Amino acid sequence: MKMHYLLLVLVLAALSCKSDTSTAEKKEVRKEQKGLLELTDLDQLEINDSSIYLKASKGNPGEICLQYRFVNQIFFQNCCFKYFDYSNVVFPDTSIGIINESSFIVSNYFLFQDSILVLPLIGMNDCLSIYIINLRSKQVIVNDIRTAFSLVWMDKNSASFVITDTPRYINDSTLLYRLNKYSIHGAEVSIMKTDMSYLKYRLKDDLKTQYNIVRRICIDR
Repeated sequence: MKMHYLLLVLVLAALSCKSDTSTAEKKEVRKEQKGLLELTDLDQLEINDSSIYLKASKGNPGEICLQYRFVNQIFFQNCCFKYFDYSNVVFPDTSIGIINESSFIVSNYFLFQDSILVLPLIGMNDCLSIYIINLRSKQVIVNDIRTAFSLVWMDKNSASFVITDTPRYINDSTLLYRLNKYSIHGAEVSIMKTDMSYLKYRLKDDLKTQYNIVRRICIDR
């Protein structure tokens, strides 16, 4: 009788183990199926635009990886590119000022022609480093252009953006900002205009003054 009882216990234990294993396998399968866009790094960027769904995160050391799907496609695509890893936090909360007719809105990305991604990352000395990627061809058009502004200023109507070099003192009380306006044409980015602005203080976090200078110098003219 004891032998029968012992056998029954062993059978029940075996069935329980099999059930646990099966449940674990099912969970693992679900994780793999869902995990196409699961990025473990908390420092990441997620875009849910009308034309694309995209997630960006750190890949291997010195690498940013994009996983994305256009709205008219079924499968996700992957694209990785090299970047200069200066900071533990790569993706800023806000990095782009999109200029409207009389105001601006802020974002952390800009998508041009539904496939050209303007992606500023945090670079050296917490300044922004700009990368521009053609998501359809997976070509990096711009690699590590830097700006001393706290935002990359985009004019969406002309597909152009404005950045500035690091300001320098020309005397004890005056800073010189050299501004560059770039234009995006297909797979090329070129300088359209260069100008200068003289100020009494640094503009790092003064968005209103940045906007007024960019609009006056590079938009209105």
